[in-house]
Amino acid sequence: MGSSTRETTTGQPRVRPAGVLLIVWLLLGMLPVFANMVGYNFLPSIEWTSRTNLPALAAGLVSAVLLFWVVRKGRDVTPGSPLGKAIGVFAAPFFGYVIGKNVVVIAAPMILALIAGHQVELPFTVADADRYGGRRCSSPIDLQGLPFIFESICGVPDNFRQGLAAGSRIVVIGRGTNIGVFAESLRRVD
Repeated sequence: MGSSTRETTTGQPRVRPAGVLLIVWLLLGMLPVFANMVGYNFLPSIEWTSRTNLPALAAGLVSAVLLFWVVRKGRDVTPGSPLGKAIGVFAAPFFGYVIGKNVVVIAAPMILALIAGHQVELPFTVADADRYGGRRCSSPIDLQGLPFIFESICGVPDNFRQGLAAGSRIVVIGRGTNIGVFAESLRRVD
C-alpha cells in the first residue's frame, strides 16, 4: 500500500475551536463561584460593577442564548428522561446569563487581582450587618451594589458588626486592584 495524503478518522469526535471557547467561557464564569465556595471573599468595586453594567448585560444575554442553543441542540443525543431534558433546556438561559455576567463583572477583576494585585483598600456601603447567616457564610456583612452571591463578606467578628447599620461605610483591605479585592480585613469609616 502506498502512502496517502488523506487523513483517516479515529472514531473520536473532532474538537472544534468554538467548543473549546465555550468551555473556557463557562470555566471563567464559574471561577468566582468556585472561589466563593472555598472561602475566598472576592468583591468587585462598586465603580467597576456600575461601569460594566451594560457590557455585563450584553455578555449575559449572549451567553444565555448560546447555552440555550447548545443545550437544545444536544438534548436529542443526551441520555436522560424527557423531564430532565426539559428542565435543562429551561434552566440553560438563566445559567448562561449568570455565567456571562460573572465573566465580565467578577472573573475579570479577580484574575487581574491574582496576576497584578497588591495591597488595596476599597470602600463599600453596608446593606445589612445583623443577619445570622448560614452554614456556608456565618456572621456576614451584606454590602450594597454588588452582584447576587458576591454581596457578602463572611466570618466577620461580632465585635466589628456591632454598631454597623444599613448605610454605614467600611473599607475592605486585601490583595487586589482598584476594580476588586480579596477581602482580608475590614476597617470602619468614621
